[in-house]
Amino acid sequence: MEGAPPRGAKRKRWLRELLYQLRIEGGTPERQAAAVALGIFIGCTPLYGLHLPLCILFARLLGVNRVKTYIAAHISTPVLMPFLLFFEVQTGKLVRGKRLLNINPSQVPERWRWDAAHLAFWHWRSWLDLLVGSVVLGTVLAALFGLVTLLLLRRGQRPPEVEALIEDTAHRYLEAGLVQCEIVRGKLRHDPVYFTLLRDGTLPRRGRLLDLGCGRGIAMALLTAAGDQFARGAYPEGWPPPPAMQLSGLEADPSPARVAMAGLQGRAAVATGDLVSAPLPPADAVLLIDVLHYLPPGDQQRLLARVAGALPQGGLLLVREADAAAGWRFLAVRLSERLMAFCRGDWRQWRQGFHYRRKDDWIALLGGLGLTAAAGPMGMGTPYANVLIQAVRS
Repeated sequence: MEGAPPRGAKRKRWLRELLYQLRIEGGTPERQAAAVALGIFIGCTPLYGLHLPLCILFARLLGVNRVKTYIAAHISTPVLMPFLLFFEVQTGKLVRGKRLLNINPSQVPERWRWDAAHLAFWHWRSWLDLLVGSVVLGTVLAALFGLVTLLLLRRGQRPPEVEALIEDTAHRYLEAGLVQCEIVRGKLRHDPVYFTLLRDGTLPRRGRLLDLGCGRGIAMALLTAAGDQFARGAYPEGWPPPPAMQLSGLEADPSPARVAMAGLQGRAAVATGDLVSAPLPPADAVLLIDVLHYLPPGDQQRLLARVAGALPQGGLLLVREADAAAGWRFLAVRLSERLMAFCRGDWRQWRQGFHYRRKDDWIALLGGLGLTAAAGPMGMGTPYANVLIQAVRS
């Protein structure tokens, strides 16, 4: 049929969807902890060669994540297996009231001295001790690892509606690949700026939003996902209604721009071009999230002047940047940016460096362009000295 996607593309989409669902199944802290506990218990059993089918079977029956169950079962890796077998045999003997194994190396035959697995199975022939010990030790370790996992996950637990919003936004990037889904999920979980735009009612309810240096378009994708969730009546309680704005983005790098177009699924217009010289579409609100420090000071001023001139009266500019007067927290920002440039292989940016200003200097610069600006912290939950500057056209 004309217009139908090729069979190879459909298979790739099906495989990505399958892997994505395997990644997110059993997503509550309780079910994730149960997956870890189940995997640890199975990994402690001496049923080597059957761990994978056992993990798949019991994880499916219990409704927990199959991938995480199998990963946890790798407690019996070749490095740890000899020690695990030894302690399981010892535990079995202790439970059954038998004499513990003698671990004096001088009493171990030379040909078995360094073969703990052979020693456990053939020299002592402690099959029953091994089975009993594997059940007891496996239960103890499963309970311990499961409890630690549960406590760690509950520390960062969000309301179910927020978790659903994160997953809905990340899922929109499936066409761009699973790696992109994970990057988006990580940014939404660990960078406070995105949910601040929703939770604090910072953006206007209506109008046109322009995201300059939009990258993967995460902010716009989150806004579209929030609008869909609000329409379904599943929006976080106590949050203001999400903005229903006309969205557009401008990105200098074509690669993240393509990712943005895949994730936004036609819900926003994304163009590529130089931020300092490309035409700016009309907007009532403009985002500059972690963009300006990549530009030389002169280009920073020229870009901000263009934005200030394009905003209508009462128009809003949101700038997230680091405060260069914030001591060690600012040093953490500089080191992080340097490391990320190195990992990306962005040697041009590595050589020319980054251009930061103090918070008060940003506010003074915006004030000179006719914008009334105020700044608040935007590094919550991170070691970084980020601030969010809200500037309104007078």
